[in-house]
Amino acid sequence: MDNKIEEIRKVFLEFFNKKKHRIIKESSLIPYNDQSLLFTNAGMNQFKEYFLGYKKPPYSRIVTIQKCIRMGGKHNDFNNVGFTNRHHTFFEMLGNFSFGDYFKKKAIFYAWELLTNSKWFNLKKKKLFITVYYQDMETYNIWHNLIGISKKNLILIKDKNNQKYNSDNFWQMSETGPCGPSTEIFYDLGDHLQGNIKNNSGNRFIEIWNIVFIQFNRTLDGKLIPLLIKSVDTGMGLERITSIIEKVDSNYKIYFFKKIIQKIADKINIKNINHNSLKVIADHIRSTIYLIAEGIIPNNEKRGYVLRKIIRRAINHGRILGTKELFFYKLVKIYIKYINNNEKIFLHKKIEYITKIIKNEEKKFNQIINLGIKLLNKELKKSEDNYLTGKQIFYLYDTFGLSPDLIENICIEKNININKKEFLKYMEIQRQKSQKNTLFKHKINIYDKNDISKFNGYDNFITYSKIINIYINNIAKQKIDLGEQGEIILNTTSFYGESGGQKGDIGFLEKDKKNIFQVYDTKKKGNIIIHIGKMILGSFKKNDYLYSKVDLIHRNMISKNHSATHLLHIILRNKFGTYIQQKGSLITNKYLRFDFTLNHSLKENDITYIEKKINDYIFDNISIKTYTKKIEEIKNQKDIIALFPNKYSSLVRIVKIDGLSQELCVGTHVTNTSKIGLFIITKYLNIANGIKRIHAITHNIALKYMQKQNTNIKYIANFFNTNEEFLIKNIISNKKKNDLLKKNFQELKQYFISKEINILLNNKILLHKKNIIISNIYNCNPIFLNFLLKKILKKLNKVIIILSTKWEKKIFFIFKISQNINNNINALDIIKRNLDKNVCNINGCDNIVQGNIDINIDKYYFILSKIRTYILNKINKLS
Repeated sequence: MDNKIEEIRKVFLEFFNKKKHRIIKESSLIPYNDQSLLFTNAGMNQFKEYFLGYKKPPYSRIVTIQKCIRMGGKHNDFNNVGFTNRHHTFFEMLGNFSFGDYFKKKAIFYAWELLTNSKWFNLKKKKLFITVYYQDMETYNIWHNLIGISKKNLILIKDKNNQKYNSDNFWQMSETGPCGPSTEIFYDLGDHLQGNIKNNSGNRFIEIWNIVFIQFNRTLDGKLIPLLIKSVDTGMGLERITSIIEKVDSNYKIYFFKKIIQKIADKINIKNINHNSLKVIADHIRSTIYLIAEGIIPNNEKRGYVLRKIIRRAINHGRILGTKELFFYKLVKIYIKYINNNEKIFLHKKIEYITKIIKNEEKKFNQIINLGIKLLNKELKKSEDNYLTGKQIFYLYDTFGLSPDLIENICIEKNININKKEFLKYMEIQRQKSQKNTLFKHKINIYDKNDISKFNGYDNFITYSKIINIYINNIAKQKIDLGEQGEIILNTTSFYGESGGQKGDIGFLEKDKKNIFQVYDTKKKGNIIIHIGKMILGSFKKNDYLYSKVDLIHRNMISKNHSATHLLHIILRNKFGTYIQQKGSLITNKYLRFDFTLNHSLKENDITYIEKKINDYIFDNISIKTYTKKIEEIKNQKDIIALFPNKYSSLVRIVKIDGLSQELCVGTHVTNTSKIGLFIITKYLNIANGIKRIHAITHNIALKYMQKQNTNIKYIANFFNTNEEFLIKNIISNKKKNDLLKKNFQELKQYFISKEINILLNNKILLHKKNIIISNIYNCNPIFLNFLLKKILKKLNKVIIILSTKWEKKIFFIFKISQNINNNINALDIIKRNLDKNVCNINGCDNIVQGNIDINIDKYYFILSKIRTYILNKINKLS
């Protein structure tokens, strides 16, 4: 069978291009400036701000093909990927969008024409079934009366659990904001399969296209207010429509996947190409390749953690198939061979980097999994009733990453039963904890979507502005009074709103010097800039005019640190290669933090080189300028660094450091490098596998840091009674002396223990085949008591030991009764009987007790003698 996937891509774009849609490049898999998402999981993600009304779209009709990562979701579960016919962690979404242009009728007609017309996909009309939200009769009538869908092929979908608008056919972005009904198109694969459209169960009906009509704004009280500008958001899974056109009943049977699966089977020598584990591996190699290509590194945080889970699940399924060797990294070249030319060019440049990252992760996990299997085998040997508990399975899964399927396979081979039900209970507890601790939560949109703030603060630090909205405790107000904290939105402002890693400005909003609002922070959200602070004098009303005054010292320090960040970025790229990718930054008035990808660790001479190079550029007084250009004009300019090329507007701002770098940036900067003053790296960290972090300071903060370091050096030199020139030599000499003293101390300790043990053994009492040692050791460090105890226990069998010493004005003791002594002698009971609770601090159990006593030595000798007599009498009676 021919590979149809490329043809379908072209046909989809061509169809909507003919319908006057602008073809837009897909966005990154990593959502830009959207903390509600780990990954891009739908075609509409990059247009979110258009749907919310924060930005005006550049075109009213758009068509895209978007790569997506989806872990979980409405009909999806990570652990089921590979075991169903149609779910993936990575997939491509075909989508057409209308922003205030066409609506329900045209959206439905376009979908029907593309799917059924002989010029296009030419699907059989009788095979198509449609779902509609039960209150959306307008859509129902379009399908029935205008398209001609019979009522038996039209299904109304109601709300779940009698909750209004809680339906698979009613879409909403979050608790409030844009929302609307949807209509879904299903394809009937035939009555030889089981399935139900209403709950999307079984394999007979496959959902191929979802069309969302964004026509309402949902308020905080749950009311639906009709939008003046209505939009359409659609999505059709590329793999799903390909399976239908290639006439197969599973995404994993399409030509593309069959080739990949066959090659994987050949690589690991598996004959059964229908094994579900091969599907898992085929899906997961796609996700892994694209995530690493986007700069994600496997680690234990956020996106890196998800990537690690994907890689490890694939490796587990390799084990299930019987391979114990490294195999997953070898699949990178296989996958890239079967993709289209554009993707091949993009990935081929990164093939060595991707392969290396996967291989390193695979090596690490193989070591962990081997350790886990050893532990599993120990647990199985201990199992007398051929049974493994759910708690044991969860421990092996959670600690060593052994998949339940792999554990089950090993248990089946060894004829061991497992408690899967109990394991699932532990998994559910973990899932609930994970949901509570999630780092990506939606914030309810409280701001007026029609508000627009203009930033004019690059050169103006005082601006005459108008208050267009006031918010107190997330509620819009007409006024803010003295002492109240709130958020103020201005039409024009000199305050920079936090974005691009740069912290927001602080300062004051003033009216007539009698009404002052102190700004603690400034945030940017879509088209608005939010001034967060407190009314410290007088009051403000909505529509008041005032002056926005930026704290110039704070702003200047941020600008110095931002420009220094650009210098750091270009030097890292020049020294280590242009594959270096910025993975995040934080620019404050006190310091800068820069995260970047690098496969090896920086050495001390690297840090020195970077510092020196940046300071050289600072002292060279290099000009820093900014200019704007259309994004189309710079797309092919390789000398311009663009961190998020798919999320910039049509007009972009470029920061140019003469002769060094050009970088797309909206942040604030100094006008020449000399204004940075001084640059010092204060910290270097390896924060994840392949991701490094540099902390640095500039200007007067860097100077104060150097002065403090110099003071500390002088103090240390005085302490060692030397001058600064010979300080290091002196420290090394003292360290050698200290190491020698430590060695001598260890030897002395061993000698002391050996000598003391001989004394203790020679003075032991042997009574009824029981060894009794009760001794007070002169001025001995209490730590040694444990050493002595362990040595004695190795030499004697049945033994009762009380060791004690006076140390730093207290009596320390340890009392041990070996387990083979009669149970009627209880260490804890004996201590409690003979020691006053008010003066002793003890801990222990029946056969071992240790602690300290705040009494004089003579009284303790008396108590020790009393305990000795008690023990001897007790043994005589028991024997």
